[in-house]
Amino acid sequence: MADELAVLDVQAPWVQHLERAHSLLHVVARFIEEESEPSAHLAPAARKLESGLSAMYDAFDGRADRVTAIGVAHGRIWEAAIFLARAGLSREVTSLRDACVELVAAEERFPRVPLAGPRVAPLCAGTDRPPLHALERASLAPSFRAPEVPAAESEEPALALPEPRTFEELRATAEAMRRLAKEKVKTRVAPPKRAARQEAVATDEGAPPGFAFAPEGAISEETFVHRWARTCFEEIGMLGVQRAPLRGDDWRACQSLELRMIAGIDAVAALGPKAIAYLEPWAMDAPAADPMRIFAAAMVGGCLEGRDALACAERVLHRFGPGDPAVAEAFASAMKLAPNPFVPNVLRALYRSHERGCRAIAVEVLGHRGWLTATEMEELCAEEDARVFALALPAIAASKHPGLERALGRALVHEDPDVQAAALDAMAIAAHPRAAAAARAAAEGALWERALVRLAIVAKEGDASWLLERMRRSPTPSAIEAVGWAGLVEAVPALIEQLTDDDEGVRFAAAEALDRMLGANLVEEIELEPEALEEAGVVDPNPEPARGRVALSELVSDPRDRLPAGSKDTVEAPSTDPERWQAYWAEHGARFDRKGRYRRGQTYSPSVSLYELDRLALSAEDRRRLSRELAVRTGRWVHFDPHDFVADQVRSLQGWEKVVSGVRVS
Repeated sequence: MADELAVLDVQAPWVQHLERAHSLLHVVARFIEEESEPSAHLAPAARKLESGLSAMYDAFDGRADRVTAIGVAHGRIWEAAIFLARAGLSREVTSLRDACVELVAAEERFPRVPLAGPRVAPLCAGTDRPPLHALERASLAPSFRAPEVPAAESEEPALALPEPRTFEELRATAEAMRRLAKEKVKTRVAPPKRAARQEAVATDEGAPPGFAFAPEGAISEETFVHRWARTCFEEIGMLGVQRAPLRGDDWRACQSLELRMIAGIDAVAALGPKAIAYLEPWAMDAPAADPMRIFAAAMVGGCLEGRDALACAERVLHRFGPGDPAVAEAFASAMKLAPNPFVPNVLRALYRSHERGCRAIAVEVLGHRGWLTATEMEELCAEEDARVFALALPAIAASKHPGLERALGRALVHEDPDVQAAALDAMAIAAHPRAAAAARAAAEGALWERALVRLAIVAKEGDASWLLERMRRSPTPSAIEAVGWAGLVEAVPALIEQLTDDDEGVRFAAAEALDRMLGANLVEEIELEPEALEEAGVVDPNPEPARGRVALSELVSDPRDRLPAGSKDTVEAPSTDPERWQAYWAEHGARFDRKGRYRRGQTYSPSVSLYELDRLALSAEDRRRLSRELAVRTGRWVHFDPHDFVADQVRSLQGWEKVVSGVRVS
């Protein structure tokens, strides 16, 4: 035996064989859960799959001898295949056969060098990022549902069948049982209705006399763990979904929310294996898709060492549907932050899926974390699915992959506008020499409204003048915003004129454009209705105002428990008073070069974009635009995304600072 144990490589061939078997077993388990035709054999098959997966997690994480655990999993899958054959499910039997083939391949390719077992270390609290907690615990066993069998049917004697020895014999058995099931359906008699169950009514003996009530008994340790783990679970989900800054908030202030979320993850780990075992049932028990529970299950699973913890998050994702945008966003949000080394394996299992939602999640997160391989990028350059293609383009551009030109050629003429917009963003990230020409062509076409600001970010002097003329012809909020990003001083009088427009959106866009160009800091306080800064969780079916119409919140609330109206929010915004701006321009306009381009009162240079990205309270979308603008103006790319932890954003800004300091502005 070797003196030192080898560290587990999660990308090793034998691990990948286990991953493929793991995916196949979950596909079969989901089929059992969704099966509408009950059978007495489905529940036993589900129990065997649970046992087989538990053995596989022992093999993944080294909680038992890995080769022995793989053999146990193989045996449990064979037993599950026998039950599914008796239930007449030949296709699922084939999937289990393929899983067994993968297990055999994993056993054959298992390294001869002994591997380290599960890492157990003292718990350490997280700082500015969540740690990977390693606990001594048993593997988390899944729990699959199976359709209930009527009592009369479950009492029928089982058909005597020969003991199968191969998967071919199992498929023949499955076909025979399917024919028998069809014959039973024709002769089935509806079961009698069950009598209503009589609930025992507890008698109220009344309160004890006097004013001193007997205190409640001490709670058990299990109850204590359950309560606190549930509190932490809900807080992690709430903070994870709502940690993004509101309008006008400093992005660094979100770190306090992140630290609170990390403390909640630390607390769940400190509460031990019992607390961890509750996570999947709590997420599964939601009556409808709840993004907070989905995020919490994925985030906590991603901060615990072991493949089984992430598998819990996968099952939650598939229970509520990766095609639901709210579900997908919550799961992807956690996977972008989780430190578990098995996260790439989970994502690549989703990437191999036939479900569009799964592949979109995988490409989004793999691209965000820089984990897409050259081979995967080559495949994505020819991707047919529009959503997946759009998500892949920025990652392909950031890596300067050789297939970028081919992908951009397809994307710029694609029928999906999201793909066209993603192509313009990709060209900015790659500092493509034709970025301005492509954005201007899009701004003159059907994508004009979404392309205007993208053109302003990559604009040359002639493009900035074109944007000004475009705004004069049609002063829409998008055109005005683009002029503000382009920064041509000639536009200032025209922007001040737009402050008198009857359209409130035009006035606000003009004020923000002037503030972005001149940095005058002419602000005013604006009162907003309660919760106007937040996106509503329920869509109002009739949003048009009408006299006497009852508000939606009043319609859906219980009259005895109706929430108060709340107080108005106050935010600072650039002033829309044209007289203030005219006075400022009359006093300070002489120091501006009429043919120059300005940002925040200074001649534009990449350092101004970096200042805005670092110091100003801007929206997440504006900060993404600034990072693309830096890429265009410097010809370099440093990964930056407002979704990352504050500490990671600070590190990205330090990288941009090194790039900008080396740029010489002519």
